[in-house]
Amino acid sequence: MTESNEETKLRVLADFNGVFGDILCLSHGDTSIDEHGAKVTLRAGMRLTACDHDVDEKGNRDDLIASGTVEPAPKSLRCNGSRWVLRIDENGVRNESDIRKKE
Repeated sequence: MTESNEETKLRVLADFNGVFGDILCLSHGDTSIDEHGAKVTLRAGMRLTACDHDVDEKGNRDDLIASGTVEPAPKSLRCNGSRWVLRIDENGVRNESDIRKKE
């Protein structure tokens, strides 16, 4: 799956400290915030890309990203308040510069 796919163009903000294997916690409610500050209602089966602001070793912006499918949080994470998670696809978590290098 590539980043140019129509279904993963929706980008929501996420805290990548909430990565557990191939799962990223997205929200403790029914919505998340997209990269432009708008609310996005999450639903099972939705495909999207999560991003988290980051910088490289020189201080240049180089966001972390992960694409995948939205799922209800597993029971083990619901007890901590997570409601929705992203099941990260085979591309894993990477920096945007990693994608630019492949182009």
